[in-house]
Amino acid sequence: MARVRRSRAGVTAALASSGYTRIAVSFSVLNIVLYSPMAVAQWAGWGGLSALGDDPDSVHEAVADGLDVAGINLAYGLVVIAATFAIRPHARSLPTRLTVLILTAIAASLLRIPALLALRSTPVDGAFVTAQSIIGPASVFVAVSAGLFTASLVARARDEERQRTAAVRQAARAINELQAEETRVRKAIADQLHGTLQFRLVSVTAGLDAIADRMGNGAMQTELRQWAETLEEIREEDVRSLSHTVFPSGADLGTTEAIQIMLNRLPASVATSVELGPRLQRFADEGGAPIPVPERLVAIYLVEEAVTNALKHGHARSVEVYAEVTPAADPEQWVLSVTVDDDGTGLASAAEPELHGLRRHADRLAYRGGTLEMTSAPIGGARLHFTLPFAQAEAATSVITPITISRPEL
Repeated sequence: MARVRRSRAGVTAALASSGYTRIAVSFSVLNIVLYSPMAVAQWAGWGGLSALGDDPDSVHEAVADGLDVAGINLAYGLVVIAATFAIRPHARSLPTRLTVLILTAIAASLLRIPALLALRSTPVDGAFVTAQSIIGPASVFVAVSAGLFTASLVARARDEERQRTAAVRQAARAINELQAEETRVRKAIADQLHGTLQFRLVSVTAGLDAIADRMGNGAMQTELRQWAETLEEIREEDVRSLSHTVFPSGADLGTTEAIQIMLNRLPASVATSVELGPRLQRFADEGGAPIPVPERLVAIYLVEEAVTNALKHGHARSVEVYAEVTPAADPEQWVLSVTVDDDGTGLASAAEPELHGLRRHADRLAYRGGTLEMTSAPIGGARLHFTLPFAQAEAATSVITPITISRPEL
């Protein structure tokens, strides 16, 4: 494992160095190309054009000499660039880079000056030679060092971006691990409540009933049976409710399955329906695009809260749930969109409604990049609509199945 990490680190470093070199060389060459015409202007300013005289052929000679001056300075700059990057400057300290650059520029200038003096039009006075001996290396030093500095800034920005990306991914992995552990604990507790504890309660209830039967008629028998009935109520109501709160029934099967189980527990007088959108229906038929358990729980609890509010506060007699998925900008991401409509009394006012118990669900959605809003429903009551981004789970078990539940209102 350590060898693999070192190998990956080496590849990353190689890519980073190649990117640095490419950027530095590109900017340095660009600066040298821009410097060459400036060198021609310096040559002309020192009398390079006037030295050719007024002969008509001098125009052609001036153009030829001007091109030669540009070529000499361009070649001079490219030689300095090649020598500077031959030492792999990305692996050297800043003082070392600048020292090598200065020495290279001075050394290459020893060839540049004779090449310029070989042109007939080049002034041969000492002032020109001295000026070019200083200006040439200084100009190339500025051009190449600017390329190195630009590459350093770009490399630093990329490195910081990689570090931020790595930190985000690490945080996401940590969150996913915590969510997986939370889900495991929830499921384990729910199994204990639903299995072990209920079995113990059923056994105690049966034992109390057996003792009451052996005692015959009397006040003690009546009291024992009352205690047995109380334990049965605790098992049926409190323990089941707590188990559902910890881990909703059917959540391990899928989102719509859990919603179906939840709606089936409503009184028969409440008409309910769950409808899947075309894309979600297609995924369901193909057995793909499973919603991970953490997002699944968020959606289930939110639908349950919406249905509870519709019945408790809106006195609804009909509840309709519509679910669909849409692709996000990230090809590995999807967005679950759920709408819950009811025919109850609706919202108290047209203004933005108070979320009350839905606030904590809205916060959970916002943390995951989702949204929640409440408006008036077309069927007369309130509409709750929320979106929840999720990454496609890798589990083989499908958690999205086509379901249409409908019970006529009694």
